[in-house]
Amino acid sequence: YKLKAIALDKTGTITEGKPKLVASEVLSSPIPESQVLRWAGDLAGHSDHPVSRAIARELDQGNGQLEGFTALPGRGIQAGTEGQTLILGNHRLIEDRGLCSPEIEARLAVHEAQGRTVTMLATDAQVLAIFAVADTIKESSRQALAELHALGVVSVMLTGDNTATAQTIARQAGIDDARGNLLPEDKLSAIEDLQKRYGSTAMTGDGINDAPALARADIGIAMGAAGTD
Repeated sequence: YKLKAIALDKTGTITEGKPKLVASEVLSSPIPESQVLRWAGDLAGHSDHPVSRAIARELDQGNGQLEGFTALPGRGIQAGTEGQTLILGNHRLIEDRGLCSPEIEARLAVHEAQGRTVTMLATDAQVLAIFAVADTIKESSRQALAELHALGVVSVMLTGDNTATAQTIARQAGIDDARGNLLPEDKLSAIEDLQKRYGSTAMTGDGINDAPALARADIGIAMGAAGTD
């Protein structure tokens, strides 16, 4: 039973899964900066995703003003306050809500080119803050990928993170291909595509976002509790 391809999640699989907040920027708005940061801390504190945990560790939480926390799988988290909706999520979520602009895109491109994961806090009307988180590639990942390539196994990263960050991390780790902005159903479709293209395919990852792909792969390898939510 010989594998022809292996798909890999990014956070906690290729990387250490211990990201750190490396940059924060509160954008101009009528809302005080201190309030924006407290909202971001509260939202981040209600997610188990390693990126959200990295943000929560650096920001104040517990102001008690937010309610109705709702997870948005593959995108982020949502809550409300005084009739206002707040979201904390990835580039895809902000695009889905129609809140991106050339100025925002330019700011994100700087971080994404460095392999950082960008998360934004926004209302229904505008982006309030940008947070950039960086993770470290495991040395064991580079070694494992080199050994897989020596065996003729094709490697592909499948991640919900943005494509630019995914490609940067893949290049640094020695992965053949990278596909970003993927929802759980997109990862499942990617596995089916790899099976048709190469044959027997493995998937390694963890968490809700990876579950359909892990189940569909010829071999599913769960990484434990350090992956994505």
